[in-house]
Amino acid sequence: MKKITFRIYTLGCKVNQTDSYKLSGDLIQAGFELTKKFADVVMINSCAVTQVAMSKSQRMINKARKENPKAKIILMGCWPKIYRKETKKIGADLVWRAGDIMKLLKKVSKYQITNPKQIQNYNFKIQNKLIEENYCKRSRYFLKIQDGCEQFCSYCIVPFSRGKLWSKPITEVIREVEQAMATGYQEIVLCGIHLGLYGQEIKDKKLIIKNNIVLLLSKLIKIKDLGRIRLSSIEITEVDDELIKLMAGSKKICRHLHLPLQSGSDKILKLMSRPYKVKYFENKITRIKKLMPDIALTTDVIVGFPSETDKDFQQTYNFIKKIKFSRLHVFPFSSHEKTAASKMPWQVSEQVKIKRAKILRRLGNILMEEYKNKFKGKELAVVVERINADKFIGKTEYYFDIEFHRRQFISKILNTNSNNYIGRIVRVKNKY
Repeated sequence: MKKITFRIYTLGCKVNQTDSYKLSGDLIQAGFELTKKFADVVMINSCAVTQVAMSKSQRMINKARKENPKAKIILMGCWPKIYRKETKKIGADLVWRAGDIMKLLKKVSKYQITNPKQIQNYNFKIQNKLIEENYCKRSRYFLKIQDGCEQFCSYCIVPFSRGKLWSKPITEVIREVEQAMATGYQEIVLCGIHLGLYGQEIKDKKLIIKNNIVLLLSKLIKIKDLGRIRLSSIEITEVDDELIKLMAGSKKICRHLHLPLQSGSDKILKLMSRPYKVKYFENKITRIKKLMPDIALTTDVIVGFPSETDKDFQQTYNFIKKIKFSRLHVFPFSSHEKTAASKMPWQVSEQVKIKRAKILRRLGNILMEEYKNKFKGKELAVVVERINADKFIGKTEYYFDIEFHRRQFISKILNTNSNNYIGRIVRVKNKY
């Protein structure tokens, strides 16, 4: 009997992408079939972090309808969670806020399911296998270990869309890492909305161990044959000496930290409700580089925040140049009506935002090339992401990509089928 086919369109952060990946696995195990086109059921996992993101979600619905004309369209994720009433009017067959996959599948089963008992009997808390389909297969395994945020930065809607803190139990994290390794993954990327607060929602004081992300990492690096672990993003205030020492002392943790800066002006940081000042950020970077001088430090920056003057922007520019971040993600400020920042005076014009973003991106490109040049002629551990004939493309532990050829492998390739190297970590001589 025909299975229901499905497809998931995903917008937004790595956590959203990880949620979609996990949902795909649940759907497959429940009897659904993944397809690339002409699906029976289409799910749009939306983002609402900015007005631009919500516009993209609307366009994605239109695209999904065009590519899957007979499909039932389900809108899920952050957008309907924040704008429940509004999203009911945008043309989706079903609007689903977030979570409770069992109820969602029961809704979907009414469309076309042939074996509803399979859904009734499926336990979504235990996933015994991972997705193998090329449609979802990645070179690195993204594992969500944390969700929720309670920081309430003045520009950010995430605490409203993601809610309270939640952490995946350590035993379940370890089990999923081992499953991913068995499937062939060698790099595990730990993801979360507020990753540094992993485990901090526990109320029983007897169970609280200081800095639970360190506790988790210390257990993961003991797993035999684990390739390496990467932290997706973490706040500077949650990078303490214990974490720095653990990273510096383990070859299994990537020498890379993504530390959102947002601004290099104390005035703007205060307006943003960020919990640090520029000097604090700089002092912490100094401690990190003392133990790991070669570490890659990437960051997010918002330009054109309300009241940001040319002087404030120049302070940000100078600070980024001083720290020498290895990569910048630059975002022109996008006002979200449900945040405090949208009501602030002295909104910056779009033209100024675009100009400042261009200046910072140009600086970011210069800093990235300077950082990459440090590794010319050195041996690097690279996870293979793509292969084109004799050319390999992969990501180093320092988070920059390189191209290399077979002759650059430190160890001899024994397998003639080069496609078997997708997701594997290999050592290469970096000539570029």
